[in-house]
Amino acid sequence: RIPHTIERVPLNAYGDKPAWYTQMVDGGKLPVIKLDGILYEDSATIMQVLDDAFSNDDGDLRIKPVAREDEEKKSERMSYLIKLEKQLQSVWFSLTFYPVEGEALINARENLLRTLQQVNDELGLAPSGPWFLGGDVPSIVDVLFISTVERIIASVLYWKGLVIRNTKFDNIDQWLLAFESRPSYVASKSDYYTLVMAIPSQNGPGYMTREAKTIAAKIYGLDGGWELPLDINKPGGRLLEPLPTLAPPQDWDDASRHEAAYRIIDNHANVVKFACRGAGEAGRPSYHAELADPCAESNEEYFAPVDVCLRHVTYSLLGGVGAAKDAATQDLYGKGGNAELPENWEPYQDEDTGYTYFWNCETGDVSWTKPTQQLD
Repeated sequence: RIPHTIERVPLNAYGDKPAWYTQMVDGGKLPVIKLDGILYEDSATIMQVLDDAFSNDDGDLRIKPVAREDEEKKSERMSYLIKLEKQLQSVWFSLTFYPVEGEALINARENLLRTLQQVNDELGLAPSGPWFLGGDVPSIVDVLFISTVERIIASVLYWKGLVIRNTKFDNIDQWLLAFESRPSYVASKSDYYTLVMAIPSQNGPGYMTREAKTIAAKIYGLDGGWELPLDINKPGGRLLEPLPTLAPPQDWDDASRHEAAYRIIDNHANVVKFACRGAGEAGRPSYHAELADPCAESNEEYFAPVDVCLRHVTYSLLGGVGAAKDAATQDLYGKGGNAELPENWEPYQDEDTGYTYFWNCETGDVSWTKPTQQLD
């Protein structure tokens, strides 16, 4: 809809910005657009500029800044709401990213809940629809708020054990559901795990309370692996991370599994290499990006076994856990197939370590993990 080209520039947490960018943009801020030779910074400004430049008479970018009638009054309300979003960010930071305890922790928690109640009340003032400025489509105010609110929901749940969704903020709940009914939002919405792993690289470390540890383990995958919808068995079976509402659950589940399998297969070599960072060396210089350190080194000794595991993961995504279980169990215990090696593979003993490795005389491939018929 908008003709454009994209230049990818890392946040400070993910590496150094190129010189051409820091020379062009004072302080190296992100995001930035250049339109007709003019630079625009700040997300709100960028959205407004794009909306003004490319909306047609019917207002068809589907993000409306303000209604045309009563322009001045609407503009004042928009300015107030933008300030409220900044206030919400401030109290969220005070609770999550500062090592507060005791009474200070209680006060920080109450400040966040009080500000969320303000946001909830403002949503209730809309003349129609779930959006801040009313109408049937989100405004720039809604788009500004959603990125903050979705990060708050995930982070205070993970670090403070504080549940926001489906509690007492009815208007916020309806507003979130309205976003989640829009394909454009669902396509870009992140999950709780990714959010809490990415947030510290930008905002600094979050400080966890004892009450949050059970929920954090669920989000992190320490309690028997990930499971969606995220349900911590709260009274009434309250879902803490609802699934998108665009399709029946069974259709969404199949589509998601198939998409995940496709992405692993399509980029398997890089996925294996990336996964082996967990057993490798931290980057030099270091960056505060646990999942995306640009200088981290992968441990090549784990390439083969990680590749084996990912093949079975992919098979289970396509055929179900039951179909993959027997082959995966045999491989993980070194008993793949009928214990016979595939054609052209032979075992050898490493003289230095005494460990057995396997060599393919046709391809020259070497593996510390026993190849099996299932993997072929």
